[in-house]
Amino acid sequence: MFEDVSEIKPDDPNAQELHYFYNREERIAKAPESVKAYYRGEMKPVRGFKVFFLPQNRWIFFALVFFVGAVWVYSGFNKTRAYANLKGINYELSAFSYEEEIYASILVKRSPSAKDKNPSNIVADFFVIDPNNNVSDKQTQTLLYSEGEKYIRAKFTDFDIIRVDVIISVDGEEKELSAMVKR
Repeated sequence: MFEDVSEIKPDDPNAQELHYFYNREERIAKAPESVKAYYRGEMKPVRGFKVFFLPQNRWIFFALVFFVGAVWVYSGFNKTRAYANLKGINYELSAFSYEEEIYASILVKRSPSAKDKNPSNIVADFFVIDPNNNVSDKQTQTLLYSEGEKYIRAKFTDFDIIRVDVIISVDGEEKELSAMVKR
């Protein structure tokens, strides 16, 4: 069975015989037509944005556009926006539940690119929303803000609250913040 196999190989690489069992012309002759066309130079690769509109890629491109658009529309109509910037001051709202109390907190911090460094009188109107989208309670807090990180906090006694909405007023301008209560 193994009579024709040589077990001793010469050390000299020039003395070893190389056997080619398949040459290039035979490979191309037995290849599919698309491979033959490529080797003849008839097929050019598609580059750039044209690759998205090939028949095999067109549906992937449309699905990608659909999902990016859906995320964009959802983020535009989403009611919970916990971040805002007003008069060069950044606001971040957070709300959580602990025992039967709801704690809402607004982090106030001046933006590094803010040009106006004057003290600002910040008025925050807190509204708590129940599962029926009705306002359960309201509080108003004020802060005279000049520099650094400050907090405006409010506490509510009700465990049916699902969301906290805040209207921030600074020198006649208003922004609305909203955050879901973390349980």
